Amino acid sequence: MSFIYTKTQLKERLNAGIQGKSGILSSIDETVNEGVRECFSSGFTDEKGNVYPLDFRSARRKVALTPNLYNGIFEYSCPADLNAFKIIDLPAQAVRQDGEFFLVPASEFEVSKKLGMLAIRNYNGSRVINIVSNVNSESIVLSELDALNSGGGTWEEFGDAENVEADTGDYIKGNGSILFDINGDGGTTAGIKNDNLNSIDLTGYFDGTASIFVWAKINSATNITNYILRFGTNSSNYYQKTITSRHDGTAFEAGWNLLRFDISSLTTVGSPDLTDINYFTIYMTKTAGKVSESDYKFDWLVIKKGVYHYVDYYSKYGWQNNTGTYLENSTAETDILVADFDEFQIILQKCIEKAYAEIGDSDDEAKAKIRFREKCKEYMTRNPSEAKIMSIEYQEFI
Repeated sequence: MSFIYTKTQLKERLNAGIQGKSGILSSIDETVNEGVRECFSSGFTDEKGNVYPLDFRSARRKVALTPNLYNGIFEYSCPADLNAFKIIDLPAQAVRQDGEFFLVPASEFEVSKKLGMLAIRNYNGSRVINIVSNVNSESIVLSELDALNSGGGTWEEFGDAENVEADTGDYIKGNGSILFDINGDGGTTAGIKNDNLNSIDLTGYFDGTASIFVWAKINSATNITNYILRFGTNSSNYYQKTITSRHDGTAFEAGWNLLRFDISSLTTVGSPDLTDINYFTIYMTKTAGKVSESDYKFDWLVIKKGVYHYVDYYSKYGWQNNTGTYLENSTAETDILVADFDEFQIILQKCIEKAYAEIGDSDDEAKAKIRFREKCKEYMTRNPSEAKIMSIEYQEFI
């Protein structure tokens, strides 16, 4: 769809709608931005006080799910412009392997994790999509990381790590994790390595959809720059990948963090043999001042093939700039309103209502509010929302 209405046109129509009184407004730009935000992020209220969703068809977006969808991996990046919880679907790029997804509260997701569950989790100013899928994501457990000899060979210190041992009291999967402390040497790396793991053939995992996952327990995220994974034939012939955030795109934090190393844009050292992978090193890059700390861990090292999916949702961003970037607030006269003709008329009435409220003309404000409500009703009748409705399953705990 090609959008045609500029911010200039909306301001001109607004000025006409309030009988040329735009000069009284403290900022007509702020008035139109506020009006657009309300139309895209809120519903409308009828004369009885009932609230209904107002989801413009022009606000519907489809973007690639980041990363690919994996069986057994539950956290994914959330589009920054997702309007509240208004996800429509998670369609596959090719053949759909899942049935219908259903939206639940994040707290219920954490308790149940039933197949098909979908949730939006908000915390620390970040948003994450939680998904339980049964897609066929082929996988190989490289090491359970339950014991020092998990997967063959021996897991030992790398860089400033010391006191490497199995921890059977704090882990994510299996029955243990690999624990290490950071010594006082003042180097810039700390982690674990194994140069004699059972040989693994990873030839079939270099197709662009695979990732290696590992859980990392962080005592303090302060002064951690990144995490690095090396895997190959030996310490002279390996692939390397660096990451600067958790799997879901959020920052490292104290506690367990799921790390994802995509099998793409790898740094290659020497000539590793994909049919004979038995060397792995997992470590953090840190500042020299990060010393004498304890309780860092790794658990469950696995490689998985993902399946390409999309996120189909309603956006809360009502503008586009001249490069096509979606915006929550307009900053230029040439910005385009993400709206068709009937949607433009609804937005205009909301802006007129906001303007009369600021001017202090309660009679004309009330008339604009009625016009806005009637146009919303007409629009919703012809364009019902397709967003998923959140369901709650009550459970009895005995």
